[in-house]
Amino acid sequence: MLKLEVSKADLGFEAGYSQPEFGLFREGASLLHYVFKRLEPYGLRLADLRIERSSASVAEHHVLCYLFNYWMVIRIRVDRIEVLCSELPRDYVGKTKGALVDICGAVKDHSPGLGFRTFAVSVGLHAKLEGQPVRSYLSRFVIKPPQNLGEPTGNGAVFYFGPDRDRLLSSITADLSAMVPDAMYLRIYSVWDAQKVKPDSLPAIAEAFVAQALETLGLQLPV
Repeated sequence: MLKLEVSKADLGFEAGYSQPEFGLFREGASLLHYVFKRLEPYGLRLADLRIERSSASVAEHHVLCYLFNYWMVIRIRVDRIEVLCSELPRDYVGKTKGALVDICGAVKDHSPGLGFRTFAVSVGLHAKLEGQPVRSYLSRFVIKPPQNLGEPTGNGAVFYFGPDRDRLLSSITADLSAMVPDAMYLRIYSVWDAQKVKPDSLPAIAEAFVAQALETLGLQLPV
């Protein structure tokens, strides 16, 4: 197993509702109350919470808030919750997992009848390999690159997988990092059946899947 020396990480999360919740913003103050109550322990400030109204499309109407020095952006929409962490420092991982559970809880507090259909989790890692050059590692996935196009400078691979127990689909991307010199870019994407996986158990399940996906590539995160 090759250990990863992670230089940069990011996280994407999406919770899709069973059906659009058109009444979600009917009582905007109530939704804001529950969001603030749930996320204030993570440092949410009133200045970082607002309703974004759009006259163009119902799909663009959403509640927007920021956490963790603007590293986490949360959007609560009519049909889904979107979360993007552009930076995921190692010492913020625990807080991030808690915030994901609580933002789902805030929406359920406001609309108890709302159901979730799917949860999608995307983890991106820019990392060097301990003891092996990245280009050498990636070369195992490409037997023969296209010819007569110039000197090859690198390669990558994308793997797609179908349903497996609670997971509806997943994919793994392995490529050269465009952000960190001499590093590899890994993206592990998974979609989970919300009828089988609950929000409070999702972080641990998704984290275990990331470790499993890395293991299949002969990689592991530092302990």
